[in-house]
Amino acid sequence: MSFCHAPTKAIPLETSHFPYVKPKLVSRKAAVLRFTKRQLQHQEPVWPNLQLNLAIRYLIAILATSGFMIWMAKNDAPDLLDASIFWILAITAGWLQMLLISRGVRSSFGAENYPGWVLLIAQTLIGAVPLTFEVRWLMQTIVNPEGGLPPPWMSYLNVSVINLVFSLVQYVLVERWPILTPARSEAELQAERESTDVASAVPTIGKLKRRPDGLGGCIQYMQMEDHYLRVHTTEGEGLVLYRMGDAVADLDETDGLQVHRSWWVARDAVRDVRRERHKKTLITKDGSEIPVGRSYEKTLRTEGWI
Repeated sequence: MSFCHAPTKAIPLETSHFPYVKPKLVSRKAAVLRFTKRQLQHQEPVWPNLQLNLAIRYLIAILATSGFMIWMAKNDAPDLLDASIFWILAITAGWLQMLLISRGVRSSFGAENYPGWVLLIAQTLIGAVPLTFEVRWLMQTIVNPEGGLPPPWMSYLNVSVINLVFSLVQYVLVERWPILTPARSEAELQAERESTDVASAVPTIGKLKRRPDGLGGCIQYMQMEDHYLRVHTTEGEGLVLYRMGDAVADLDETDGLQVHRSWWVARDAVRDVRRERHKKTLITKDGSEIPVGRSYEKTLRTEGWI
């Protein structure tokens, strides 16, 4: 993954103008962490929604497979009500056990160490053992076939086949785990999430709905000039007829702030902060001096800019 600029080392803010303030370190990682924290404060929790969606998928799977097995047995079962009770109980017990067994297998074997199909077969064969005893007990208690129960090994084979089909449904439709490849480790997933956070925080020119023609790169800062917006990027600058408020809204998900009524600055573009009495000025890496409006100081202080 490439960004508009290479990651920079931590840069200490000069404190010669305000010697009583301890130096701060500004780095890309720290900036992204602060940006992500700020964004999460305005977002709804994701985990409960994921759990609810997964529970709904399991409920649909239980109802669908129970209905399918009842439909398959309607012509052969002497008592459809008994057969329906049997299959509803058996399918529900099977899915609940698969929920536990599948996670036990993936945890014990290591989901990142084996392809998904190996874990799928393992959970099928292991899960069929308790299910065989449960199915035989349910058949004896509810259905009570006249010819008696088949040998245990035959029951195990029948349950294994059904369990294999259900495991495929679980992997593909319910849990959506990979089958042909190993699952990625938590470290890889965390690295991908961090990379995504970094990428979304970078204020690329493409995030503006209206932008100067032919201008690329990452936005460093923007300034208003009458009704026009001058956009400064890592590749140059250009003018576009656009309101500052609309441009700030376009860049709301990036790591930058409006610091003045007529200025917006990316955090990564700031090299220094100069304080003169009640006046504060941001010094960018290209040497530009950007004034900080008094009404914006509180936000900048909260975000650790000044």
